[in-house]
Amino acid sequence: MPTTNLSETIYFNDQEFFIGLDVHKKSWSVTVRSLNHQVAHFTQPPSAKALYRTLQSRFTGGKFYSAYEAGFCGTGYHEQLCKMGITNIIVHAADIPQTDKQKKNKTDLHDSRSIAEHLEKGNLHGIHVLSREQQELRSLFRLRESAVKEVTRSNNQLKSFMLYYNIEIPETVSTKPYLSKKILEWMGNLELNSRAGTLTKENLVQQLQHQRTRLSNITRLLRKEMQAQHVEAYKLLLSVPGYGTITSAALLAEIGCFARFDDPDDYISYLGIMPWNDSSGETLKTKGIQPRCNKHLRPLLIEAAWTAIRTAPEIFAYYSKHAAKDNKHANVKVARKLALIARGVVLKGKRYQADYL
Repeated sequence: MPTTNLSETIYFNDQEFFIGLDVHKKSWSVTVRSLNHQVAHFTQPPSAKALYRTLQSRFTGGKFYSAYEAGFCGTGYHEQLCKMGITNIIVHAADIPQTDKQKKNKTDLHDSRSIAEHLEKGNLHGIHVLSREQQELRSLFRLRESAVKEVTRSNNQLKSFMLYYNIEIPETVSTKPYLSKKILEWMGNLELNSRAGTLTKENLVQQLQHQRTRLSNITRLLRKEMQAQHVEAYKLLLSVPGYGTITSAALLAEIGCFARFDDPDDYISYLGIMPWNDSSGETLKTKGIQPRCNKHLRPLLIEAAWTAIRTAPEIFAYYSKHAAKDNKHANVKVARKLALIARGVVLKGKRYQADYL
């Protein structure tokens, strides 16, 4: 009796397959599309190798394109997929088109299916992926950010404690509200009415001292890394009015290479200091600065603009031209101008001059 060989391999020579990945810590939901049809959907362990083996066994000889949302897993899976020959992109979650029905009926299957569909149609564009070294430098900068928040929290805790128990600092110690090193030393010798109160005060003082020391150490390490990895660009950014060591380090840590932005508008949009429009028909509305931005950079750039206005005459003159209606909007314009100047001095390799404005 004749038999059928069911194990015969079917080859999909250069046929394109589009894979939508919904990535989670314990599993991946995978949807595969080709020739405008869904050809597979499955759930697998979180492994790029496992996905590659499955695709090779089921769609031997095909060309594979994949995408997943930016999130907790970073770019490690992206690097692994690309090394295996799968052309992968990481997309911003807000850039994936969704209907109202999809928003109200959200599952892993629907998410992976939506990514695969829009990837096949060419509607998705990947975010810029920094090198591993640049990402690690960015992590050091963000660690400093978290250290600043811890210092602020510890400082507020101690101030609240002092207000609650009406602890007043003698003028012989200090007349400034800032909790300086001298004030903390005085508080270290202060005795409250009970042992419990004194122990609480001592722990709050020690906590603030520890957080300040930690912040100082991280800041020093960040400066060393900037001088080691971006020494020329770092020096050029320091020449821009209002740009100190932290703002300059932040730009280099978060952006890496300024040349990645072909269009200055894309650069300004990434920083979040560009107004956004809400227009329909003959109605034209220009709103404030757009909500989507790099939240680590925009506050620093706004603060740097205020500093430049106070210290640089040419910046103050530019600010004065736009401050008649709204000084806050004028400050954002200054921040935008300085950000463009910062990009220019790094790309051209020339220090800031007053006539750049």
